[in-house]
Amino acid sequence: MMLLNHAVVQLIQRSRRDGLRSTAALVGKNLPRPLYEWLIHRRVRAHEQFDLKYRVDTQMPVRLHELEMSAPGARFAIRYEGTPIAVLHKIIRRLKVDRRRFTFIDLGSGKGRVLLIAAQYPFKSVIGIEFSNKLHNIALNNIEKFAVLGFTKTTLTSINCDAGEFDFSHIGDKIIFCYNPFGADLMNRVLDNLLLPPHRQEETIFIYLGPMPPAVSEKLTPFQIIAKGEFLSEFGFFERYSIHQIQ
Repeated sequence: MMLLNHAVVQLIQRSRRDGLRSTAALVGKNLPRPLYEWLIHRRVRAHEQFDLKYRVDTQMPVRLHELEMSAPGARFAIRYEGTPIAVLHKIIRRLKVDRRRFTFIDLGSGKGRVLLIAAQYPFKSVIGIEFSNKLHNIALNNIEKFAVLGFTKTTLTSINCDAGEFDFSHIGDKIIFCYNPFGADLMNRVLDNLLLPPHRQEETIFIYLGPMPPAVSEKLTPFQIIAKGEFLSEFGFFERYSIHQIQ
């Protein structure tokens, strides 16, 4: 037990010093299996505590067949899994931007966990785009509870629509966030909308967590990667993230 505690201390110290990428490497290469499993359990527990603390519902995954499969966006959908909270905080803090200039948009926002986290920062506004009316309604309920508690620093909302049909033209500088939300065809439609001439003078930062489809990776090839890394998911495997400067 003393050895295990010492390993935990080393992990935390190195995490603070070197960030997510070195932590992922340390976990993957050097830690014993019991500590690896302890870290996964700790992350799950942190998410459960988040829901309990704020009386919201963001943790429980939702399978595809439980959603409205007749909706236009359903054929591109991927089951709902909440974004890791600690990872999202670290990514947001890693962005060296004036947050007050940027609208934070979560594509495939599900139950709204990302919206609740992002709204704790002084963004211009926070918007979620979700095709499922079921998940959208859960998000609205979560947003209402969270706002009443006074933890938001900006306006936030969930919009029930197909991400490929969302009109970005009325939004200026923006941060687009995605946690493996839907298939490549729909994601490339979103990227095509973002790259239309009216948006070329705006600053757009594109954040992608999870396995990026090759077609999406190819579409992003011309644009600068300003940061990337790995993180240990609560499902027991490592996932990558990348941050792209589109304009």
